[in-house]
Amino acid sequence: MGREIQMNSRIVFAITIPVLLACNFLFPIPAAPTEPPTKAALTVTVTQPHLLPTEESVATGSAYTEVRLHPGNGDLNSLLATEAEKATKLGLLPVVEFDATWCPPCQAINKALKDKNELMVKAYSGVYLIKLDVDEWGWNVDGFNFTGIPVYFKLDAQGQRTGEVIDGGAWNEDIPENIAPVMDRFFHTGN
Repeated sequence: MGREIQMNSRIVFAITIPVLLACNFLFPIPAAPTEPPTKAALTVTVTQPHLLPTEESVATGSAYTEVRLHPGNGDLNSLLATEAEKATKLGLLPVVEFDATWCPPCQAINKALKDKNELMVKAYSGVYLIKLDVDEWGWNVDGFNFTGIPVYFKLDAQGQRTGEVIDGGAWNEDIPENIAPVMDRFFHTGN
């Protein structure tokens, strides 16, 4: 009887291996990626619902678009060219903003836009804002020369600087009543 159980075990084992191999052949397990998956190239805040991109986005209901770029996304000049092209296709003005989370004027601007302050929303209307954090990108990167933040550089349709620049020193107290008129002139009429 013991010999019969041992023989049955061998038969079961001999049959099981080909069955398992056949299962793997018929229903293969996908190979593990050789590189870890990366997060979407851009974190995007879209402010017009009809502009929702395929990237991670949040609609806020105003008439401008924000895109935040990170150094791991690629070469800055190439990224700016791509974003400027997108902006132009949407009929928006491409503008680079260098900022930081610890920057009081940056915080005031972000809060006013998040709160949909009428003056600020009007000032930023028609703008495709490409945001770069100085703590990630550094100061004076790739020919962008500045000494304070926030600082804004207008771009042409190819992502090249037009020479028009403005920074947080252009207004007094960091309140929408001071910021909005200055930014409105910069975005819509020039310096």
